Parts: sequence; structure tokens; C-alpha cells
Amino acid sequence: MTGCWINWVETADLGNSSLRELYSWRVVDYEWPSNEAKDAALAQGDYIPKNNIIAGIRVWGDSMYISVPRWLPGVPSTLNWVPYNFSEVSKVGEPLSPPLNPFPSWEMQEVGNCSAIQFVQSMEIDPLGRMWVLDVGRRNFFTDTPDNRCPPKLVLLDLKQDNRMLHTFVFPDDVASHTHSFLNDLVIDVSSRGDGSDWYAYVSDTHGYPGTGGGIVVYHLGTDRAWRVSDRASMNYEDGAASKAIVGGKVAMMMANVDGIGLSSLAEGADKLFYAPLGSFNLYSLPTSLLRNPPANSSEVSRAVVNLGRRTSQGDGMAVDSTGTLYFGLLNQDGFARWPREARVTEGNPSDAEVLAVDSVRLQWVDSFGFDNINKYLVVLSNRIQILQQQNTSEVNFRLLGYKINARSYMYPN
Repeated sequence: MTGCWINWVETADLGNSSLRELYSWRVVDYEWPSNEAKDAALAQGDYIPKNNIIAGIRVWGDSMYISVPRWLPGVPSTLNWVPYNFSEVSKVGEPLSPPLNPFPSWEMQEVGNCSAIQFVQSMEIDPLGRMWVLDVGRRNFFTDTPDNRCPPKLVLLDLKQDNRMLHTFVFPDDVASHTHSFLNDLVIDVSSRGDGSDWYAYVSDTHGYPGTGGGIVVYHLGTDRAWRVSDRASMNYEDGAASKAIVGGKVAMMMANVDGIGLSSLAEGADKLFYAPLGSFNLYSLPTSLLRNPPANSSEVSRAVVNLGRRTSQGDGMAVDSTGTLYFGLLNQDGFARWPREARVTEGNPSDAEVLAVDSVRLQWVDSFGFDNINKYLVVLSNRIQILQQQNTSEVNFRLLGYKINARSYMYPN
């Protein structure tokens, strides 16, 4: 997600009146135990403000959960929360910029303690109030000396029961490499309903294995097993798309494999997994019936892949709502779009997706999406990754914006 940048360009703005800026930060800071603790972290390099980038968001009740990946050193807390009161944060006026509270505790953020949480890029909260925390394990892999001491794992926390830990699953090395994988994004398949004991997680692995590239990791809670699904043609970046995105007026290099994923709605039976490499214009899907049953060989996967067509821009995160509408960012346009279910199932093309908002200031690098299921808002995160480590702290670098959609997450009936 890093690269070089040139050529300032002007971008027209569209749809600004529909966006509500909920939170914004010039620099990420935390609710420290004391001023002395913060000073010590700064002095020891445990807190390097410019290396703290907001990348993932989820809403549950009166809390918003925020991930700060440990791509680089100096990130004191990788999983956090801030208070969330929609009627308060959606008021017209200066957006709030609260410090982040480590979640579930400071102790669970301990660097190098493999029983704690090491690196969170993404998490999901299911309808039962369980947070599925995707811990990459590896840290600092945007440096020349990545720390591979801790393996990737999935941690389940019960938000309804004092955030207690319900289960931890460590991914085997042959499913997610302990020295190369980058478990990037996940969705939860709740289509079996019931008590949630039989649900699946689908996870994008951007880095994968040397020589093979990205893949999709499947985890089944019912059997406590995981397996890997790969397809070279659709899950790896394209040379022609890896360096041509203009983000916030800068040319961004995006030599990254499968990244954003989305799951079709519960009303559709959660029958399709949507995905795209970061360095690609194409959008793909696989049937979840194949994902739930480990395929015999890679050719079976390749035959099942559907190329849904080309988007007008590369994109990072994506999400599906309860009506089956698919949302994705448009990095090249500083905006995001929606592709309704009706257009998808009538052989439409993602290039025909409706552009909802374009804003050359507020929508630089739309990274991920979340849902406010109570107020039926899509929450959009922009984080200016194209200027990673070049933050101007006199400017806003991270924004959370709300867009009214009158729908909930893909895991709920509408």
C-alpha cells in the first residue's frame, strides 16, 4: 500500500451534501494511563505518531471499534474503541476527534506476547454480539526487518459478556504462512442461522506464499478448522493496474493481491463471496458452496471463479448491505460507488455502478466500510494511505463519514 507519488490533479466534488462527517483526526492518539506513560512511549519509540493509521471500523451499540495496523513500529494499541452516539456525532459542526481507548485492554496490546493481540487490520461483529478479531500476528512488514514471532490467529470476544474471550484459533502454517501472510479483511457467513456455532469466516490473504501470491482463507467455527482457496488469475495483482491510481492528486503504487472482500446478503443465502486485488480493476466472485467444502484442486476453483467485469478504478475495501447492494471505493476518483443487487443479477457491469460521492479532500483513499445497523447508515473510512508516513498534522488525515442507506449489514434481514 505504499509507493511513490507525483502529478497533482484537480478532482470535482460530488454528493458532499449526503455525507455526514462523524469523526476526524489529524493524528491518532490514545487514552493513556498517565501523561508519564505517554512520554515514556514516545521516548522509547513505542509510540511514533506518524506510523499510526486508522484502517478498520465497526459499530456495535454505543461504541465504534477502530483498528490501527502494526505495519510499522510505534503503534501502542492495534484494536481500540471510541464512544458512539449517532445523534451527537452526526450534528452539523466540527467533527469529534476523540483519543482511542485500547480494546479490550492495554494488557491485550502487548507487543511480542503471542497470547495478546499483535496486529489487527480488520474485525467483524456478528448479530450475536461476538467480535471476530483477525490478528495478523506478523508485525512491521512494511520495514526491512519484519517481526514474525507470532502466528496469525482469529480471536472471538463476547461484547455482551464483558468482552470475555470465547475462543482463539491459530491458523496452521500451510493455511496462512507464519512468515509471509497478511490476513487483510474478513466477512462472516451466518446463513446457517441457529445459535451461531456453525458459522464461517472468509478471509483475504494479501501476501500469501512466495511464488503463489494471495488467497482466501476459510474458517469453520463448527469444526474449528481452516483451509485455503487460491486462484492465481483472479487473486493476484495485474501489472497494468498496479501503478495507475491517482489518489488525492498523487500517483499510488498498489502491487498488492486480493484485498477487499464482501459477502452477498442473508436474503440471497450468502451465496457469493466478492473480492478484488488492490492492484486490479476487475471484480470477481466465488460461490460460497464451494468455499464451505474444501475443493479437490485449484482447477476446480478456477472454473468456479466469475469475472464480474471491470470497475472504473481500483478499490480497497468493499461491503454488502442487507438489500444485496455492493459498495466499493474508487481510489482513482477519490470516492465510492454502489452496485445494487438488481444490476448485479441482470448481467450488469461494475463500471455501471452508481457513484455516490466524490470528494478530493475528504475521500482520499476510501479504505473500509462499516454499518450503523440501528440508524441504517453506511460508515465510510478514508485514511490517505497514499501519503503514509508523510502526514501533515496540520491537516485532517483520517475521516469517518456517514451515508444514509436505509439498510443494515449483509448479516441481517433488511
